[in-house]
Amino acid sequence: MAKHYGVLTFDNRGPIKSWERMMLVQRHNARTEELPHCDPAAQEPEFLKGSERLVEDAQRELCLRGLDPQTLRANGVIAHEVILTASHEYFAQGDEAERDRRLWHWVARAYLAAIKIWRKVTIVQMVLHLDEYTPHIHVVLMPLVKKVFARRPDDGERWTLNGREITGPGEFQRAHDEYAIEMAALGLQRGVSGSGRKYRPFAEKAAEMDEQCKRAAAAEADTVKAREESEKAEQARAAHWAEEFDRLKRDRLELEEGQRLLKVEQAKVRADMLRQEVTRRALASQEAYLTKMSAQLAASHDKAAAALVDADRIRAEAQRVLASVVKARAHADTLMAMANDLETARLIQVRDAVRAQTDCVDDALEDADLGNQFALLDRIRPRGR
Repeated sequence: MAKHYGVLTFDNRGPIKSWERMMLVQRHNARTEELPHCDPAAQEPEFLKGSERLVEDAQRELCLRGLDPQTLRANGVIAHEVILTASHEYFAQGDEAERDRRLWHWVARAYLAAIKIWRKVTIVQMVLHLDEYTPHIHVVLMPLVKKVFARRPDDGERWTLNGREITGPGEFQRAHDEYAIEMAALGLQRGVSGSGRKYRPFAEKAAEMDEQCKRAAAAEADTVKAREESEKAEQARAAHWAEEFDRLKRDRLELEEGQRLLKVEQAKVRADMLRQEVTRRALASQEAYLTKMSAQLAASHDKAAAALVDADRIRAEAQRVLASVVKARAHADTLMAMANDLETARLIQVRDAVRAQTDCVDDALEDADLGNQFALLDRIRPRGR
């Protein structure tokens, strides 16, 4: 079974010592510039920590610790860039689901390994690239530590940039060892310690392969040229037959083109006939529909006329009934007036009769002198009690 290795390497250009270099790293990691060895259709960079604005993030880390990004020591280390990856064959095994599982298991392990290895410094950016030959993670480290300066011990601990925290004695060995421990769970082995072998970015491999291809192309061109020179005599003898063959081929092509044009014209004629037939059927259908609608309109018109006649008849009947009602109402009003007059006359007669009877009673009482008798009785009754 082939061995697969976990790979950790520092950028072979050395530490980042200027903001111009930091900007180049930002453009490379964020893929804001085209790279010939990258697949433009691949997934965009995945920022596991930090953002695509590397310079701004780094300067913000300095400002948060009271350091002015513009007054750093000349030629001093600002950051280091580390690349984490593994053997290409490790990521290429199995089907798509298996490759995807391997990739993200490695990403999780690599992320945890970076946090563990460089826990004493600041990781300002971790970005995953999937658009090159082998998946890899760029880790940008800032050696920010607190330190008591010997010249000013009274100031106590102050923040500073100390590159030895990342690349000091034993740090490279420790980083490789701890990364190998994390990768062992994935079946990835550590390279031989002290072998001196370096990780070669795919861009260098691609340039070497391009050079080899150029040399191979040049050798192939020389071979072709020699072959062409050796074949010139035979080509001259075959020129006549080739020309005749070309003529026959042209005639055949012209004939085929004529047949093709004829078929195209026939297809156009059939298409025109089909369109005419479709148009004729559509017109016939529309004519039938219009005829049907005309008949329906005529029937509706007849019904409407009959309805109007019925309405006129009903209106005349209603007018006749209304006239009868008006006449009956007038007769009723006349009867009511007559009844009121009779009632009034009867009441007057009754009143006059009552008045006459009252006058007779008063006269009788006066003749009998009943008033005095009643008064005498009222005086006598209390005594009898």
